[in-house]
Amino acid sequence: MTTYANFVSNLGDLSITGVTRAYDEPPTSLSTADLPALWVQFPVGEEGPLTFQAHGGWPTLRAQLVIAYEAVGQSTQAANFSGTVAMMDNIAKALHPAIGTVVKGKLTWTIRQGIVTVAGQDYWAVITDVEGHG
Repeated sequence: MTTYANFVSNLGDLSITGVTRAYDEPPTSLSTADLPALWVQFPVGEEGPLTFQAHGGWPTLRAQLVIAYEAVGQSTQAANFSGTVAMMDNIAKALHPAIGTVVKGKLTWTIRQGIVTVAGQDYWAVITDVEGHG
């Protein structure tokens, strides 16, 4: 069974094209030289009940994979929009072969553009809600 620590670590260790720096935890600040920057945040999970009739099942583990792309107000909106869309493709390409390695079972995910705030600065971002089993 995959532990929460392994799930977060395995997700954060994905090799995603275009990522300059990967953090082991949500960063307290970002440098322009480190962008695009990746981290995992908000892990959560659930497990079925353990009873005499059933031993429960594999846990369901969820977390957000965040890639801060560019500070809002830097570059141009068109470049940031197209860059984050391209990053969405890169994330999907990294997750497809990761099935069975991030967790023991299947992975599902939802990818979206968004804004993340780090140290009071807003960044264009790609946020991926990842769910795994096992």
